[in-house]
Amino acid sequence: MSLRVLLALHGPADPRTAVYRTMSTNADYLRRAGHEADLLAADDLRWAPHRLDPFFLPTALALRRLSRYDAVVFHSYLGYAFHALRRALDPRGHIATVTSFHGLEPLYFRALAGEATRAGRPLSARYRWVHGTMMPRVLRATCRASDAVFCLNSTEARYLVAEGWATGDRVKVVSNGVEPESFLDRPARPPGCELLFVGQWLPAKGVAYLVQAFTTLAARADVRLTCVGTGAPCDAVIAAFPEHVRARVRVVPSVDREGLYDALRAADVFVFPSLSEGFSKALLEAMAAGLPIVTTPVGAAVDLLQDGRNALLVPPADAAAAAAAVRRYLEDGGTARRHGAAARATAERYRQEIVSREWAASVAGVVERRSEERRHVRHGNRDVVH
Repeated sequence: MSLRVLLALHGPADPRTAVYRTMSTNADYLRRAGHEADLLAADDLRWAPHRLDPFFLPTALALRRLSRYDAVVFHSYLGYAFHALRRALDPRGHIATVTSFHGLEPLYFRALAGEATRAGRPLSARYRWVHGTMMPRVLRATCRASDAVFCLNSTEARYLVAEGWATGDRVKVVSNGVEPESFLDRPARPPGCELLFVGQWLPAKGVAYLVQAFTTLAARADVRLTCVGTGAPCDAVIAAFPEHVRARVRVVPSVDREGLYDALRAADVFVFPSLSEGFSKALLEAMAAGLPIVTTPVGAAVDLLQDGRNALLVPPADAAAAAAAVRRYLEDGGTARRHGAAARATAERYRQEIVSREWAASVAGVVERRSEERRHVRHGNRDVVH
């Protein structure tokens, strides 16, 4: 059965972002499999200032001619206007809808609020209202109206069911995938001191604890840290570190794929003390590269990694534990190599082709279920008339 599918995301059409890369890759897979697939990003829909996107982007999308599609995959809140107007926009009720999360916003808000409290800088009242009160209600409404909800990890799936956003049979955990080029041949070498962090320089990424952990390590060892894809200027990132360790920190605000692979090849340990994640592409790419990993048990890390087998897991917001885990790898090359090899073996199960095929099958399953439910309704109505 050939399908017509629309994928819509509220972010930019920027291949450097994990969300766009993931949705673009899945759209490409659908086309290769003989389906029609369109991808709309925020810039295709935007007709209002950026800060008003949550209000206007869903409306702009709903006013598109969505009835020509068999399925629409809405990124996060984008489906709420369509679902509110569904009877008028989809009178035949044939469109299968999926709300797809690339990180569940209420969990991110919870982590960010906790970090703000620890830092003594509470979130603004406006931010708390929008993201702590209003947005969860919008998301809950659109999830309840969707035929299925896709999320990235088991923690998110449990939240969706526990909070009544969707029944368990309509929640599907889908994974991000890793490109085959990410399975790097890293040169064999003695244990070194090159640490790597890949991610935006944001509080929810645990950057305060990265700074503290590296400062602790630098007092006892000749370690160096590279921060890639920060999205923040070099000076701003460097300024977060104490002056006496700044010379050992290198910052690359933006990087292409080859630049990322070079950084992964040069690294000895991947350090990722994030406080909130969905399914981190950066983490998965580090696993595919065979790096020993120090990270927190948040997001998909809970499903991917086991402490002491293919990573060292440390509590969120615990710089001392992160520093101790990194030191263990630096001092025990055998453990570092074993964990790195085990992480790479785990990543093999998440090759992009495998993940995209499973994702496409899940979308097709939602369409089939929608069609079956419509048939039951029509048959039921006939029974009533007769």
